[in-house]
Amino acid sequence: MRKTASVLLTTALLLILSACEDVNFGKFFYTDCDVDTRFEQSINRNMQQEENMLFTADDKYGFWVCSDLHLKKEIPPYLEHFFEQVNSSSNELFIVYNGDLYNGDADEADFTYNTLQKQSPLPAFYTAGNHDLFFDWNIYYDRFGSSTYTLEIKTPTATDLLLFLESASATLGKKQYDWLCDVLRKRKSYRHCFVITHTNFSLQGINNGIFMSDEMHTLYRLFGDHQVTAVFSGHAHQRNDQTRLGVRYLTTGALKNGEYGLVTIDNDKWEWEFK
Repeated sequence: MRKTASVLLTTALLLILSACEDVNFGKFFYTDCDVDTRFEQSINRNMQQEENMLFTADDKYGFWVCSDLHLKKEIPPYLEHFFEQVNSSSNELFIVYNGDLYNGDADEADFTYNTLQKQSPLPAFYTAGNHDLFFDWNIYYDRFGSSTYTLEIKTPTATDLLLFLESASATLGKKQYDWLCDVLRKRKSYRHCFVITHTNFSLQGINNGIFMSDEMHTLYRLFGDHQVTAVFSGHAHQRNDQTRLGVRYLTTGALKNGEYGLVTIDNDKWEWEFK
């Protein structure tokens, strides 16, 4: 019986670690502050800054969405290719980096931030993934700032909303969830409403980083009730496209594997393209 239990435990650990790279075994199983604390710090940062807002003179615009860059200390070919595409197009307003930007080391975080800022003139918006918390939330927070915030896009005829949520621990936590509910009460003021969060909702492959079942279904209902346009996630390193209660859930493949996505908005219509 003990041998069986040991085998099961070893197998479980291998499955968990198989989705991670450059793991520091001494700190893998914890982060230095919980999700509610991280949320409070993000909101405090938001209060010290102007609201995120972009203006466009055209009702047709787009934005790039990518996740799981896992950068180290050199620019890899997949990042060069991504920026070739970004910089050769003129219709996109900004880039979304949806978590797992680096693997936790402070030098890697510095390199990642400086590289992403230099590679494109487009505004960049970030949220944290689980690798960005290995092994110190403050490494991310000091460089990339808040991981829970809103972005408004104002066009000549309407305003669109992006909601950035931090799910690096595979949960929003109570305080962030309450904040989300408050923001969604204003949903009818916006034409489109997109949610950006790192952790994927649907189980994909051996990746078990999804939300707990109760929280996942609560969010499905919340997003459906408020007619969220789409939810973008990453984490699984696999593409996924599903619809739940009228809301489209899109998981980008990993940028480290050369995969990302493009959103194009044309008045009331919008399109998604896997790249």
